[in-house]
Amino acid sequence: MLCVVVQALLLYSCSTLCFLAHRAAEDYISLVGDIMYPGTYFGAFGYNSDKGNYPVERPNTLGLLTSPLRRPTVIEKWSPYEVASFEAALTLYGKVFHSVQKVVKTKSTKEIVEFYYVWKKTSHYKRWKQQHEPEIDADEMEELDWRRPTTKKSK
Repeated sequence: MLCVVVQALLLYSCSTLCFLAHRAAEDYISLVGDIMYPGTYFGAFGYNSDKGNYPVERPNTLGLLTSPLRRPTVIEKWSPYEVASFEAALTLYGKVFHSVQKVVKTKSTKEIVEFYYVWKKTSHYKRWKQQHEPEIDADEMEELDWRRPTTKKSK
């Protein structure tokens, strides 16, 4: 019987000690939180009567990117597969956007034209153009360069 009473006292004191330790930790966290983040009390609709103004959130990059009011850019609307299909179709058909649209089936001709003029300003376009530019010999260059006057050597 004495053993049961001792066990009960130990169990009670252990639960009391655990509660006190938990309480001390909660008090410490609350104290640190009050020091680090002083309380601000707002009235209706966030109005602060001490300062006489409504709270304004400071803009940051993460907030701008995740804002529901932000409109995605033209390039963000295109998946990598759609961009690759667009570039392949552009290689085949050039600026015949109606034919390009038949290859990129998920976008309208209007979206393709819009994307083309934004894509053309990127560094990716410059690399793509270097890869897909036809190589021209010097003889062909002279034939193409009809504006340059030819000089004949006089004897």
